[in-house]
Amino acid sequence: MIDWDHSRKFRYTGDAPPAEWPEGIRGISGQGLSLLGINPKTNTLHWDGQELAIEKRLANFERGMALVVTIATVVIACVGRSCSWMVPAMKKPATVEAAGRARNISA
Repeated sequence: MIDWDHSRKFRYTGDAPPAEWPEGIRGISGQGLSLLGINPKTNTLHWDGQELAIEKRLANFERGMALVVTIATVVIACVGRSCSWMVPAMKKPATVEAAGRARNISA
C-alpha cells in the first residue's frame, strides 16, 4: 500500500540538479514517481492528480518554413500548368523497327 503523504513529502531528490537545468527545476525522487499517473480514457498525464499541460506547437522557424514550402508548391503548380504548352511533345517512333534504326544511327 502506498503512503501518499510520504510520497508527497519526499517527491523531490535531495541532490542538486544539473547546472544546465533552468533555475527552480528539481529532480523527482523514486517516491515522487508514484505521483505520476495516466488517465487511460484520455491518455493524459497527471502529476499528483493535476493534469500536465503538453503543447504541440511549431516554432516560428518551422512555421516560416512551412509557409515557404506551401507558397513554392502553389507557385510551381500554377506555373507548371500555365507553361505546359511551351514544352514540345516528345515524338515516339511509329514502330519497333524505326526505334531500332534510330538507335543504330545514333550509335
